[in-house]
Amino acid sequence: MMVSQMLVVPFISPILVANYGVAPAQLSWLYMAGGAATFFSARLVGTLSDRYGSGLMFRVMAALSVVPLLFITHLPSLSYVAMLLLFPVFMVIVSGRLVPMQALLTTVPEPSNRGAFLSTNSALQALGAGCGAWLGGLFLSFDAHGAIQGYGLDGLLAAALVLFGAFWVGHVKPALEKAVPPPISAEPLREA
Repeated sequence: MMVSQMLVVPFISPILVANYGVAPAQLSWLYMAGGAATFFSARLVGTLSDRYGSGLMFRVMAALSVVPLLFITHLPSLSYVAMLLLFPVFMVIVSGRLVPMQALLTTVPEPSNRGAFLSTNSALQALGAGCGAWLGGLFLSFDAHGAIQGYGLDGLLAAALVLFGAFWVGHVKPALEKAVPPPISAEPLREA
């Protein structure tokens, strides 16, 4: 998930400025609108994860996130007001994958190993973020007019990784499901 996210997110601002003429001063309003929307939506996604299961909610949010990922990386020419209205949708759905993913991650290890597992996972997320940003940058180039090319390829790769993650999460089993209870003997206990 971190690779897919970082293939797209770090390049949104440069793409909007270079390709769509958004003034750098206007970027803060886009991010403030997106941040405000996620402030309210994250709790809703968390509640739905608790009610319907984090695995299911992750798959739903991951599948839904393909649309805004492809939209933002293949953005048609839009007015700034339209971007201001659509950017929160992108932020809500894309960041909405992280809430059930984090909830699901806490169920994977045994409670006695949870700290070590989550620390390792945090390191892998940071590695994935770095790899995603590096890989996404490799696909980008400038044309003769100063526009950035190749962002669509970043979006396609991000969408493929998200769909793979949605498939793969079905194989994740919580620690409690992995534990096998000891067999119960049908014979009554005899005293010696």
